[in-house]
Amino acid sequence: MNRRDALKGLGLSLGYIIATPTILSMLQSCSTKAEKWIPIFHSDKQAFVLENLVDLILPKTKDTPGALDVNVPKFIDLYASKSFTDEDKEIYKLGLDAVMAELGISNEPLDPEQPITLKTEDFDAILSKYLRISKEQRLAYIKEEHLVFMTLLRIRDQSVWAYKTSKEIGTKVLVYDPIPGRQKGCVSVEEATGGRAWAL
Repeated sequence: MNRRDALKGLGLSLGYIIATPTILSMLQSCSTKAEKWIPIFHSDKQAFVLENLVDLILPKTKDTPGALDVNVPKFIDLYASKSFTDEDKEIYKLGLDAVMAELGISNEPLDPEQPITLKTEDFDAILSKYLRISKEQRLAYIKEEHLVFMTLLRIRDQSVWAYKTSKEIGTKVLVYDPIPGRQKGCVSVEEATGGRAWAL
């Protein structure tokens, strides 16, 4: 299946909840190991930064796939291109540029002869600086509408949302029952689902 043709077939108005599993499963079925992701909304440098941040936010473990395994950066890229308003796109791009500036990456097009040399520690440092903070610092960033903080917060929230609603996580990691049966009230999560959260 040609991924570009599949993406063209998606409507411009995507529902926030309904479209997510559909889009992610489509992206998963269309991608192969040899295929290089070509971003629709993000520049190559922005996509590089997004992939590295998302991989640290939701890394792969021995029991669960990571965000990269379920194509979360691809989904965020597709969702931004199809669902953001023009104003939202401008604000988001300004935020991404601010994150890149903080990381010391220029906004110039990617030059194959000058690859980005940032390491995992650099991306972890910016996440720690803005997301692993005290409640007081968080409130201060919100009050001043700090662009880097707001953008990283948005990326984290989108990543978690896309990850939890992906087909792989929704059906194999979380508890999934497409046709719920009887309702059990006042039972522990351990008793009801073996300690796992519900996908729906």
